[in-house]
Order: sequence, then structure tokens, then C-alpha cells
Amino acid sequence: MKKWLFALVMLIGVYAVISGEFLIESKGKMFAFIRESFSSEGEADYLREKNQKLELELLNLKNGNRSLGEKNGTEAKVFSAYPFSDRSEIVIGAGSDDGVIVGDAVVYEGILVGRIKETGRRTSVVQTVFDPEFETPVRIGETETDALYIGGMNPKLNMIDSTDPPGQGELVYSATSDFPYGLGMGRILEISQGSLKEASLEPLLEIKKIRNVVIVSR
Repeated sequence: MKKWLFALVMLIGVYAVISGEFLIESKGKMFAFIRESFSSEGEADYLREKNQKLELELLNLKNGNRSLGEKNGTEAKVFSAYPFSDRSEIVIGAGSDDGVIVGDAVVYEGILVGRIKETGRRTSVVQTVFDPEFETPVRIGETETDALYIGGMNPKLNMIDSTDPPGQGELVYSATSDFPYGLGMGRILEISQGSLKEASLEPLLEIKKIRNVVIVSR
């Protein structure tokens, strides 16, 4: 009887060890998969940003513009607004003590984030390109077609020059003396039928993912 009971306990113990190892191995594989997925997603975002910047640089070179204007800028961190995120404004860690003034361009990887709206000594408020009141002249693609950018949750173009109608997917970039020339603003998503005077835009960045920016004075 004792031998039988001992054998049963041993079987249960072996099963528990094997099951435990299986569970540990399964958990390990699951967490490794999750880490790999997050890593792949982060890598995809990084590659997309670099490809966008390279595409903008090539477009600028074709249009005779040699610089996106970031090299001589002031770097700054973007403060978190989570969970009260507002795409219309962000606060950054640079101010008047750092030489930042109202109207300066705020840039991320060759893309226009917005303009300095208010300055403190060590911080500044940025009006982003997603603010409905943000408007600026822009150009489109290699044809350098003129248009007016209007911000908002769904940014768009108005007053597109119909003599050079743009195509879907073409890049839109800054073209006013208020900002460095050639900063990315968006990509043509859909063009209105008929007159080609309006188009919806696909943004080139997500405000919530930005952690660092460059402030460029004009």
C-alpha cells in the first residue's frame, strides 16, 4: 500500500514538474512574441520616419532646395499631456532663455510640427499644424503647385492652383517665408471632384508619438 501511494505521489510530482516547465516555456514564448511585436512595430515606425525624411530631402533637391533647416536649430523635449492630450497645442522644454521666440518653426524629422505661440523662460507653447486656426501657403510635389494648408483633425488643402493639378499621394510642404522651405506638411489623400480646388491630406506624423523636436528661427 505504501509503495503504491509513493508511486502515485511520484507520478503527480513528475506531472507537476513537466506541466510547470511547459507553462513556463509557453509564458516565455508568449512574452518573447509580445516583445518582438512591439520591437517590430517600433522599428517600422522608425523606418517610416526615415523614409519620409529621405523622400522630402530628395524632393527638395529636385526643386533646388538644399536644406530642411534643422541643423542650426535648438533641440527640446516635448512634455507629456497624457491623458489630456490635445493635438492643437503641445508644450516643449525650451523658452526665451534658449533664444526661442514667438513664430519660430517647430520641426520633427523634416516635418513641420507647428509654430511657437507663447514663450516662458524655459518652456514654450506650440500651435501645431492640427489646430483648425493654423493656415499657411504650401506647395505640392515636383510641380510645386501652390495651395493653402488648413489645419484641424482632418487637415486639407484649399485654393489649389488648377493649372498644375496634383496627384494622389504627392507630398505637401511648407513654402512661406515664415518657415524653412520644404518642410513636410502631409500627403494628398483625396482630391475633390470637378475643379480640383480642394484635397484632403494624410498627416506625416502623430503628435502623441513625438518626444523630441527642433526649434528653427527665421
